[in-house]
Amino acid sequence: MSDAIEIYYRENYLPMELKNHFHNSYEMIYVVEGKAEFRINDKLYTVGRDDVVFINNLENHELKVLELPYRRSFILIKPNCFQTLISNPILASIFKYRPERFEHVIHLNDEKSRSICQITSKMTDEFSMKADFWEAALESCLQLLLVSIYRAYKEHFPLKTLNRSTNTILEIQKYIDAHLIEPLSLEEVSKLFYTDMYYLSHLFKKVTGFNFKDYIILQRISKAKDQLYYTSDDVTTVGLNCGFNNVNHFIRTFKKYAGTTPYQYRKMHTK
Repeated sequence: MSDAIEIYYRENYLPMELKNHFHNSYEMIYVVEGKAEFRINDKLYTVGRDDVVFINNLENHELKVLELPYRRSFILIKPNCFQTLISNPILASIFKYRPERFEHVIHLNDEKSRSICQITSKMTDEFSMKADFWEAALESCLQLLLVSIYRAYKEHFPLKTLNRSTNTILEIQKYIDAHLIEPLSLEEVSKLFYTDMYYLSHLFKKVTGFNFKDYIILQRISKAKDQLYYTSDDVTTVGLNCGFNNVNHFIRTFKKYAGTTPYQYRKMHTK
């Protein structure tokens, strides 16, 4: 079974470029030195020292290193553990919500950068050494990290307060996560939450950055990627376990969104 939180420190001294892809995790990248160009969905950023990048598990992104050495720490949070680890919706919003003007990058001032560097270093030590209760220590550090960033940069968090509309979207996201393998339609979900279907469609896109149908498909593909990586289940079983009603539909959809077939993905990412 995979770890709920993973953290790594990496240094690159040679040119590096990662083509369009998305992870099966929520990702936070803290750049210590160097410069890189990030394209996240349709937004382009030049990211450098003391910048922090937030990417969720549904966002396509690519990377090109512009200035060496490129040194960074990155934290990966598994989607199936995210709600437990970051239960506060305001803190979680920097990963989960994507309103139109959302910025994926926060530039830290010197004081905050030193603080974040200390926390990420502590997390790296806990993850690599795995001493007694290291998981609990890692979870505590993650909470401290997000609270620390929130206190200094509240304006970067999409959700400032809970209102009726955002709370509805939050509850619908939870419902989708819990019923991902079941048939899910905008019409049925809007009835369950006593919301006009067309208003819900607009609100869901406005808050999350994804339309309702794509959000469900991408969540299912994210789950399928985990199963292809961590289990030996055949492709048909993986598809059924992730909400696809037949294997051909699963393969076509997976290739459309992931750029490769499930079989090819497993072959590329497992030894």
